[in-house]
Amino acid sequence: MDIYLEDYHPVKRFLYKAASWGLYPTIVSAVGFAFIGAPSNIQVVIRRALPLELREHMLMVFGYDGWLITLFVLTVFCAIWGGLGSQVTVRLVNRKHREVVAENDQLKEETNSKSINCYKVFSNYLYSYAQRFELGPNERVSLYKLDMDMFTCIGRYSENELFKSKPSRLYPKDQGCIAKAWETGRFEDASAPDPENNLNAWKQHNIDKFNFTEDQISKIRMCSRAFYGLRLQNSQNATVAVLVFESLKVDGLPFSKIQRFFKDHEIKNLVNLVESLEHHIPSLEDARSEGF
Repeated sequence: MDIYLEDYHPVKRFLYKAASWGLYPTIVSAVGFAFIGAPSNIQVVIRRALPLELREHMLMVFGYDGWLITLFVLTVFCAIWGGLGSQVTVRLVNRKHREVVAENDQLKEETNSKSINCYKVFSNYLYSYAQRFELGPNERVSLYKLDMDMFTCIGRYSENELFKSKPSRLYPKDQGCIAKAWETGRFEDASAPDPENNLNAWKQHNIDKFNFTEDQISKIRMCSRAFYGLRLQNSQNATVAVLVFESLKVDGLPFSKIQRFFKDHEIKNLVNLVESLEHHIPSLEDARSEGF
């Protein structure tokens, strides 16, 4: 109750607190009405239960009728106090509840209006790379961030709608081109067989070279044949993310052009973007701390 009354005037705060004590006067009124409504012989037994000295002193102040009237008035007062007090308390709590709900809804709206769609921000940034390197519908560029020993895709772009959707799955850090780039800093490969001519050979190539399992290979939507991976590190040499270009064609990626472009300055720009949005990117660690 005290938390509801912090902003009230001291007098009003005292009245509301007194109203919240309605349980006690309700008990008193119940006892009083029980005594008044009891038969005379029961009343006599109850009176005689009091010490003799106390009864004599009370009769010197008021007569029996006077005490009975006083008890009746006190009982009625307590009954009114208990009834009105509970109603006042319920109304106060309900009003405060509505205010808290309204404030919570307002905070949610403000939070949503200020929230950042990091995936969209990064994907838009990757779009500039797709334009610079003239990547077509057979190519894709993705940005991955390490999160509790798993890589999660935080941005992706491709002209092909089938390849640009945000993946829901996580990527182990010891598999695929992502792992190779994360381990060595830079990685490029264009040696995969053509899956259209020999799908089994393409699958075996990925199993042998990138440590995939057959079940994982069967779930890959984009059967890429060319990769270029780049590890992104900050000024403290801590890995921030991994950038991966891929293509369905062996000659689909301009390796030399990509390598010349990603000098220290461009890497620093991308690292700064990732680190500046670090607290806005959903993570597995945050989800675990929230109990998920």
